[in-house]
Amino acid sequence: MATPKVVKRICQSAVLVSLISVSMVTGIEPAGATVYNMMKPVYHVYIDGSNIGTIDDKEQLKEQVDKIKEEKQTGELTLMVENDLQIVPKRLFQPSYDNEETLDKVADELTFVAKGYELSFENESVGIFSSESSAKDALWVYAKPFLSDDKVKEIESKIDEDNEKHPADYLELSSDLFIEEVEAKKHNVLTEEEGVTQIEDGYLKEVEIEVSEDETLADLADEYDMEEAEIRELNDLAEDDKLESDKVTVLEEKQFVKVLETEEVTKDEEIDFDTETTKSDSLLKGKKDVTQTGEKGEKKVTYSISRENGEITNKEIIKEEVTKEPVKEKVTIGTKEIPSKGTGSFAWPAVGGTITSKQGERWGSFHKGIDIAGVSDRTIKTVDNGTVTAAGKRSGYGNQVTINHNNGMKTTYAHLSSISVSVGDTVQKGDKIGVMGTTGKSTGVHLHLEVYKNGKLENPMDYL
Repeated sequence: MATPKVVKRICQSAVLVSLISVSMVTGIEPAGATVYNMMKPVYHVYIDGSNIGTIDDKEQLKEQVDKIKEEKQTGELTLMVENDLQIVPKRLFQPSYDNEETLDKVADELTFVAKGYELSFENESVGIFSSESSAKDALWVYAKPFLSDDKVKEIESKIDEDNEKHPADYLELSSDLFIEEVEAKKHNVLTEEEGVTQIEDGYLKEVEIEVSEDETLADLADEYDMEEAEIRELNDLAEDDKLESDKVTVLEEKQFVKVLETEEVTKDEEIDFDTETTKSDSLLKGKKDVTQTGEKGEKKVTYSISRENGEITNKEIIKEEVTKEPVKEKVTIGTKEIPSKGTGSFAWPAVGGTITSKQGERWGSFHKGIDIAGVSDRTIKTVDNGTVTAAGKRSGYGNQVTINHNNGMKTTYAHLSSISVSVGDTVQKGDKIGVMGTTGKSTGVHLHLEVYKNGKLENPMDYL
């Protein structure tokens, strides 16, 4: 015979089956409530897999956890539940609860640990921060100096539009960024400043390198900024062991991450003009005549510039627009040879003027040449073709030029204020060789001209 409890359960089951049957056959919910609504919720609480009791409202558990957390909270680090805390809901017709006892057990058995946020790049950890925002702040401070002003402004404008985002969320990085919740101890949590320094310093990684026969441990220690003892320990080398392998493990400095940026920059640039050269036998050799002056053009050039940590790694032109065409320069080059041999017929060496002093006795000495003054233009010209053999200062003569006409004749021009030719130059009859002056032993502005034939002094009057 069934016990009273069993009978009660059988009756409840019969009612339940009856209600379900009515609903299925008629499609009409039973009067008052559905079967589901006739059942009441109960929440089983589990800590680390063990059922510690039941409660009728899961919000009570949340409030209890928050209360305990607040009581234990110290410092900036956020606390998180260390245990595996689970709530399993059920619905029963007549559930029983033990709210107070269950919540007391939660207070007794629940443990907390400090929660930190570990910043890492492709499994290389920078460190733990007190918050996700603090980790991103450190990254942004590190990255900002490597970015162009335009990029910084662009990111900051996006932040104004989306307050939920952090500037670091818009960075383009060489390695994937990870920020994960981890258990933290107060002494190993980085400040923002420490985090920036850590990212800048990078980390050490074991790498295998090839060494040459003549390399020593001292050489490797110096190159990789290590102690010899460190290298020995990494490679299981005894104190007296020497390098015998061609491969050795060392610690190499690595960067956590590089800040990448690609920007388009448009610049105004000049276009060089071309020069078109033609030759002319009507122009003396060595002379040139610009018949059309060249002008540089202008263009707008758009570059795509890629940078890593502020250093340009690639620059290419993506657009180019000419805004002003260059003007070609046209130059005529002389090919006419200047004869270095005199014609034997002298031209007047000045622009106008008269002879103010002849060759002969003068003031108690012999005047070797003639003096010409009273000119309309102080230009001094060569009397015939020839080669310059002297051009410079000479005692008594001041600035003087001597020309060998390569036919036995030679002429000297003295007291010039300036000289327009150099030794070795070939000159043609009538070419400018200087400017009339009063240098040297002179009583006024004039040209002193001397003429020689086969080394013998001649009277210039006989040739002019």
